[in-house]
Amino acid sequence: MYFIRCIALLLFLAGIPTIFVSAQPGGARPSGQAKLQTGKLTGRIVDAQKNPVSYATVALLRMDSSVVNGALTDDKGNFTIEPTGSGSFMLRISGISVAQQTIGNIKILPSEQEKNLGNITVGASANALKTVEIVSERPVMEMSVDKKVFNVEKNTTATGGSAADVLQNVPSVSVDAEGNVSLRGKSGVTIFIDGKPATLLGGDINSALQSMPASSIQNVEVITNPSAKYDAQGMTGIINIVTKKDKRMGFNGNVSAGVGTRDKYNASIGLNLRNDKWNIFLNSSFRKNRNYHRFTTDRKNYYNDSTFYSFEDNTRDFGGYFNTLGGEYTIDKNNSITVTENINIMRFGGGTVTDFWSRDGGVPYAHQLRYAKRTGGPVSISSSVNYKHKFAKPGQEISTDLTYVTSNSKNNQTYNTYSYDGNEVAVKQPLVQKQPSQGVNNSFNGQIDYTMPFISKTGKLDAGVKSQMWWFESSNEPVLDSGSGEQVDYILLSDYKYTQQVNAGYLNFNDQAGKWSYQAGLRVEQANYEGTSKLLGGQKYGYNFLNLFPSAFLSYKLPKDQTVYLNYTRRINRPNFWQMMPYFDLSNPQDTQMGNPNLRPEFINNTEFNYNKQFKKGHNIIASAYYQYTENLIERIRRFYENGTSFTQNQNVSSATTFGLELTGRLQLTTGWDATFNVNFFQNKIQGQNVDPALNNSGSSWLGKFNTNYKLPKNFSVQLMGNYEAPKIATQGRLGEAWWIDIAVRKSFWNNKASLVVNVTDIFDTRKYWIYYEYPSYIQTNYRDRETRIGNITFSYRFGKDNSGGNRSRRQGNQNGAKDRNNLKSDDGGDGGF
Repeated sequence: MYFIRCIALLLFLAGIPTIFVSAQPGGARPSGQAKLQTGKLTGRIVDAQKNPVSYATVALLRMDSSVVNGALTDDKGNFTIEPTGSGSFMLRISGISVAQQTIGNIKILPSEQEKNLGNITVGASANALKTVEIVSERPVMEMSVDKKVFNVEKNTTATGGSAADVLQNVPSVSVDAEGNVSLRGKSGVTIFIDGKPATLLGGDINSALQSMPASSIQNVEVITNPSAKYDAQGMTGIINIVTKKDKRMGFNGNVSAGVGTRDKYNASIGLNLRNDKWNIFLNSSFRKNRNYHRFTTDRKNYYNDSTFYSFEDNTRDFGGYFNTLGGEYTIDKNNSITVTENINIMRFGGGTVTDFWSRDGGVPYAHQLRYAKRTGGPVSISSSVNYKHKFAKPGQEISTDLTYVTSNSKNNQTYNTYSYDGNEVAVKQPLVQKQPSQGVNNSFNGQIDYTMPFISKTGKLDAGVKSQMWWFESSNEPVLDSGSGEQVDYILLSDYKYTQQVNAGYLNFNDQAGKWSYQAGLRVEQANYEGTSKLLGGQKYGYNFLNLFPSAFLSYKLPKDQTVYLNYTRRINRPNFWQMMPYFDLSNPQDTQMGNPNLRPEFINNTEFNYNKQFKKGHNIIASAYYQYTENLIERIRRFYENGTSFTQNQNVSSATTFGLELTGRLQLTTGWDATFNVNFFQNKIQGQNVDPALNNSGSSWLGKFNTNYKLPKNFSVQLMGNYEAPKIATQGRLGEAWWIDIAVRKSFWNNKASLVVNVTDIFDTRKYWIYYEYPSYIQTNYRDRETRIGNITFSYRFGKDNSGGNRSRRQGNQNGAKDRNNLKSDDGGDGGF
């Protein structure tokens, strides 16, 4: 549990008060004492059954027992102590339920940059608890400068919710009323599932994120400024959703079931069976969710007394089944292969009633009622193979990933429209429209990543190639009936297909020199897109680009666990097929929409400066200053007409500039009380004179999130999550403020194998969204009210036993500190990127 980690930290700080001191102040260094400028000592602490010993204190001592440096072991039992200097040392190991042990005669030569002790086996203390299962817990958020990891299991306010609910609680991330995801207040985020493009979710990612159960997610990784190893696609960074895959030894499993207010249900099961060679895993989850979404539009003309009003009342259904079956086979200590199959069945639906009114001087002269119904959704199948080979030389490995996804979608939409005059007298026959549609979205992703030591003992070179291909087809058969029989509705008719291919290669080198670390990379991407509309005589739309994307990172370690970082990357945001598809959407006659096949990609230059401070009590603070310049910014441009209707289409505006300050922190307030916070202040400036001479907007805003967890007696805990979004500018208007608070209570029982979570999101029902448009001749206000105050109750249970002791293929570590020469490297290889 997390308080065990806190106790370990306190013991560590109390037992080794000088562990972070590299030189004695105010005097000469004793004779024979090495300068601590170089040297690194690594190893892994395990018990007699080869289980990793987490959060044990490992202290490096001189032969006179004075402290040199030290560290805590991580979840896998690994430790790293640096710098060490050179000479002869002792290693002292202690911790909760661990018998203190001292290993002598450890020699570190001046020429050794790193010394690995391999597995070190320790015994249990005589007073170790034998009747209580102690499980180490991860915090809600794990932070580093280049990545933030949000552990979903610890976020009880999202229990029973969707992937969109999870993302809303992640620092730096926002999800609006329509499900659009933004990072640091900017859209254009690239979303990955397990490190791969989210094509498995089908074409409608926003709806898919609302269907995907939170129970299927292990954690969420946020990378604000990715290096050259990662795809260049994405305006503001990468969000990687990591799904659950249990890797414990033996047979293990977990089940959960929950129910929420107003017809909301969820359930999941996860199973895994692992021995020395095989790890077979199965994860299946189900979610059914119904909510309301109300949209109000109010427009007033300045040049006369005309007003236009519409109210749209939606009932939306999201649901589906998400299934993963896979196996990992360890061929030998240097080779492994993993095969994974995913089958997702998503269902979207619901009904809409829309009320349109037109008035002149307050007197109605036209009224229209529209009833709409939607059913359907995609069925997606994904097959992937991963092969990893570790060479004999430490730090050298190669991995290959191949993934193929096919997604088939069928949808049916019907509209019934009734038109009246101001006296509620019908002026025309009711109009009936039907729009069955179907689409196929296939994709292939193949990549090879290679990493090796380079130039120096601390240098590393990464190289890789990647190819991504998409094939998409969409068509419909719309008909209308205005009282004289069904006929083809040519306004809604659509038949479109496209192919897209992105080929990439990258080189990335990083090294360190003293307190300096640096990294430089270059990625080249060739992208080709071609779309064809059969209804326009086979007219083709597309682009073909070859672009370079450099990246550079520099860091410097300051005294007292402080580090500063400076980095630069160039990125691209290519328009997706929904933005480009020339399909005329009449689902809201007051605001029709259509894709723009002439869109060009956005090009983004990002610069970031970060300061990281770690405190001995477990606190961690990261302060960031960032600047972003975007060319060809893609924005939704709305044009208003005198009859009260509008037309919306994505357009490329000239440029946009964003700069801001962000502060993220994790605080360990007491042993059982922790908190995380994120505050982001930013300034946006949009220049769109190429679209509209008056389109030049700028303004500042800020976002804030706060999450706190408090452990109560008898295995109870409570979590509170608060969000605030200040007013901010849009391309053609400004958005109002929004704030909300979520709360959750958790009870653990049955020796921490079971838990019951009761939560309520948006407890004060305040999460509402306003947007204001103001032009010389009219003003318009849009108001969105989505069901956000939702109560859930979820039961979870985990079972099985981690039979790590059954792993006899590795030699047992020597208690006297001898190297296990068959296990000098950890199981984690280089990160090949996405």
